[in-house]
Amino acid sequence: MNYDLKLVGGRVIDGSGAASVRADVAISGNTITAVGDLSGLEAARTLDCTGRIVVPGFIDIHSHADFLVPGADHGALLEPFVRQGMTTVVGGNCGFSTAPITERTRAAVIESSLLFADEPIDLRWETMGGFFDALDQGGIALNVAALVGHGTVRAAVTGLLNPAPPTPDELREMEALTRAALDEGCIGISTGLGYPPGIFAGEDELAAFAGWATAAGKIFTSHLRAYSWISPVYHTDPNVIAHNIQAIEEILRVAERGKSRLQISHMIFVGKKSWSTVDRAIEVIERARERGIDVAFDAFPYTAGNTTASVLFPPEVLPFLETALASPETMEGMVGMAEAMFGQIGFCLEDIQIMDANAAEFDRYNGFFVGKAAADAGMGVWEFYAKMVVASHRNARVLIHKYSGDAEDERALQAILAHPLCTIETDTLLAAGGHQNPASYGTFPRVLSTYVKRGLFSLEEAVHKMTGAAAERLGWSDRGYVRRDCAADLVVLNPATLADTATFEDPARFPTGIESVFIGGRQVIDGDRYDAGARAGRVIRR
Repeated sequence: MNYDLKLVGGRVIDGSGAASVRADVAISGNTITAVGDLSGLEAARTLDCTGRIVVPGFIDIHSHADFLVPGADHGALLEPFVRQGMTTVVGGNCGFSTAPITERTRAAVIESSLLFADEPIDLRWETMGGFFDALDQGGIALNVAALVGHGTVRAAVTGLLNPAPPTPDELREMEALTRAALDEGCIGISTGLGYPPGIFAGEDELAAFAGWATAAGKIFTSHLRAYSWISPVYHTDPNVIAHNIQAIEEILRVAERGKSRLQISHMIFVGKKSWSTVDRAIEVIERARERGIDVAFDAFPYTAGNTTASVLFPPEVLPFLETALASPETMEGMVGMAEAMFGQIGFCLEDIQIMDANAAEFDRYNGFFVGKAAADAGMGVWEFYAKMVVASHRNARVLIHKYSGDAEDERALQAILAHPLCTIETDTLLAAGGHQNPASYGTFPRVLSTYVKRGLFSLEEAVHKMTGAAAERLGWSDRGYVRRDCAADLVVLNPATLADTATFEDPARFPTGIESVFIGGRQVIDGDRYDAGARAGRVIRR
């Protein structure tokens, strides 16, 4: 048999966690057709991988790139993803998906898309099936799968900022929209309980969504209601049960009621005083596993994460946030409460770095920490922050530091990354402008180089976390592995030069040592060359 391509002379880490082996890999079309000693087989092209390691393409199990891929120039924009070995992204996370769209929410979705993209999204669809069709027609730079967002569904029925629980009729309408999206190929359901409208949802509503995912045989994911020791979301004593632990227990109850396969999104611990809860969080999850709940989690390898600037404000003021921020009396009360709570968390407003202010009068502060930006603007830190939130229509993007550690103390972060239930994700907001999140450039190489060198896990285990383990959580058997009949999504690494180079100060830097990337059998990275127009990806529908 003649093959299109042979990768010869390298060692293969197959994505299962097994030790590397010396093997050749053959590709025909978009599929791996043979692995082993292929010296006697002919191929149209041969790539010498001597001294290199061949691994499966990396799966970003928690991405927001679904808001980027409809853009005509998305291939160039997503270069940092592909250069770090990413071949598949899972979008629709944190309750936000690109559909379903109703006339009630069309304008809101276009506006809120500015949180994820530089330009408002061009909505050429109303359903997730329509979104997938649009991607198929235009072609995509890498493989895309998507969850349907609970928040997007809820907003389509009851509105984005409506805190009232849905009526039985409204819940039935949500069910119809959700089941349709799952039937059209979404791989599961996501919730974003830190953002409106997910923040308003009760357990009964969430359990219904979890059950719909189960009925379709698909995953249920959740951005938790709280990730810090104390949170304005809860009004209980955190000394009795830490609020982030309450949030984990809540979503476990939801998953148990829905009999669902639960993925907890970006397991983080916000603020110094939250870091010590990591052992309790792991214990709660492990005990849930022991009693039969299929739960796992994902994490990014950094001590800061990106989000919307409005995430700091309590849920009860979100429906009228702009009015509240314009009121000196209301602001005084909120600031007093926030500073008291921040003191208990071990975090402050000055720990926030502006990625993209998303407002012309504030854009010059991109990359600044809020304290420095406020001083430069001649404002107090809260006055500056409130004005930026309002001017950006709540779409300012920020990096919050002291997530699960800092430069001196990474114990919480490393405990999560090393855990066998943890898969690797980026959760990054990538844009053409502004100050970047280093996760956009270095997530997977950082795990493979920095944390392997620190002895957190072996190289084989690290690869497993970002390939086979992710595929298994998502119910995929045809990708995530270097095996016959799997998708020809492959990365060739040079272990001698592999390193992440992106930092919080200088984030837009490509890694070294990622020498070749193949998506669907097509080489899109060849040394320094990136084929931005390849459109080698495809939509993964289930």
